[in-house]
Amino acid sequence: MIEADLLVETRQGILRGAIEEGTRVFHGVPYARPPVGELRFRAPRPMQAWQGIRDATVPGPASYQVNLDNVQRVLQIAEEMAPDLPGIMAWPGYVNETYHHGNISEDCLYLDIWLPEHAGDGPLPVYVYYHGGANAVSSGHFPLERGANLAREENIIVVRPTYRMGALGWVHFGLISDQLPEAVNVSVQDQIAALQWVYENISAFGGDPQNITIGGESCGATAVSHLLVNPTAQPLIKRAIVHSLSPFNLWCTQPKQDAARVAQEYLNLLNISDAAELMTISPERLIAVHSVMARRFDPDINFAWRPVGAVDDGDILPGLPVSVLANSKYPRQDFELMIGFAKDEWQFFRGHSHTVSEGSRSEVLNVLQQVFSDDAQQVLDEYQALYPDQVKPGQLLSDIMSFEFFKGPSLEIASNFAQQGFPVYVFQFSYDLPGYGGYLRAVHTGDMPFIFRNLSESDLKMWPAFDGADRQELRQVTAEFGALYGQFIRNGNPGNQWPAFTEEKQTVLWFGKTIEAKERLLTSEQSIFAEHGFGHVDSLEQRLALNLDAAFDAEHR
Repeated sequence: MIEADLLVETRQGILRGAIEEGTRVFHGVPYARPPVGELRFRAPRPMQAWQGIRDATVPGPASYQVNLDNVQRVLQIAEEMAPDLPGIMAWPGYVNETYHHGNISEDCLYLDIWLPEHAGDGPLPVYVYYHGGANAVSSGHFPLERGANLAREENIIVVRPTYRMGALGWVHFGLISDQLPEAVNVSVQDQIAALQWVYENISAFGGDPQNITIGGESCGATAVSHLLVNPTAQPLIKRAIVHSLSPFNLWCTQPKQDAARVAQEYLNLLNISDAAELMTISPERLIAVHSVMARRFDPDINFAWRPVGAVDDGDILPGLPVSVLANSKYPRQDFELMIGFAKDEWQFFRGHSHTVSEGSRSEVLNVLQQVFSDDAQQVLDEYQALYPDQVKPGQLLSDIMSFEFFKGPSLEIASNFAQQGFPVYVFQFSYDLPGYGGYLRAVHTGDMPFIFRNLSESDLKMWPAFDGADRQELRQVTAEFGALYGQFIRNGNPGNQWPAFTEEKQTVLWFGKTIEAKERLLTSEQSIFAEHGFGHVDSLEQRLALNLDAAFDAEHR
């Protein structure tokens, strides 16, 4: 390949890429001006043009976040703020081992682009993927989710944006201060700006701007949800893939009153009364506040929290995605949707907690009563009858919460879009991972190495849940599911092996050691929740609000 093949002229200027893993890759492509100095806590501004050729062979920084270089300093600040709440984040250790970035900066609005080295004729489908990480960690160039293998093997273009993390983009100070009026849904605007940049420039890379699929996992799936209801983004999206969090999950978006309370609590913990001081406060102190607030939600007492995330502002987000999508027809007629969730989602979040790992029946009931009140006992009994071989109450708790917070809302939006006449394809990641003694099972994020085809030994070393997994079996499962996934990105139809979800058959693709479509796979679980008026979005909102109130009130008593 000659050097000219690695030069691409965008609207802002010429980029020089590199060859990696059989792809042409363009790293560190700026899609907006650096959000630093006067642009801190402000909406993204269009990138200015540059002169000459810009090197695009090295990834840009991740958004400022906790890493090995700053962790001790952040710990120290957090302990000074709240001596009785030690710890860096409310994460189990395996998350800190996996998600870590050396190069971090507030100057982070970059994206990476992978396209096949030998693409052939015709414009290529485009997959814009938003990373997960609880809006606190990770980036668009997290190695375990790099796009080279997916782009090469499926003959598509993969784009992965980085956007602002933590308080820099997800705490809405504009709700409580006129001094920072733009500080509302800043990171959502980053995500929209990245999509707009792709739409305007991807044809220069051989991509088809009329065939863009957006996707994301966990908080990246909430990004997809927000773009689906944003009037600017909607026309740019041909299809969407949501992994592990759907628009119908209440972790997706905060009501204004909750978001305002979180913003005020940041000021309280920082001991400042003038929000303008936030313009110069160190990012380490912002991370420390996040740590303190997260630690208030004891995994053995509080079942959920959502202190950083998008807010229903009535502008960037015209309403909660669940309300907008449930109460109106989606405006684009030629649209396809894929929805996925893991069999054992809750293990990622609370598998390390005492209650899940070794809790007694009474301890499990104490947690379940936060969600199901007087129905908790009956829900637990009915789940036990459904899974008689499950002798550990904590594992039943994990199964119940996996459905209530992940599977139920995902099936709800699948039904909603299917009833509107859109093709909807649903899968359950069901491959039990052997690492950590096997207790994580088919866990949240476990499908990502399969999706991106990143199964080398160095890749899997980053996610110890894969320790001991049969490498040949991993490759075989990846190839089979990956072909269906790639076909959906190309044309919106994964093929006959994977029938669309309908109200009648409710087909879910089992994505485990075998790949097979199963009708009414989760009907029994759905029936338990429906019988008690749960398993849907409205059953969660008040509980989440009460959970937030309880944690704050306990601190101020």
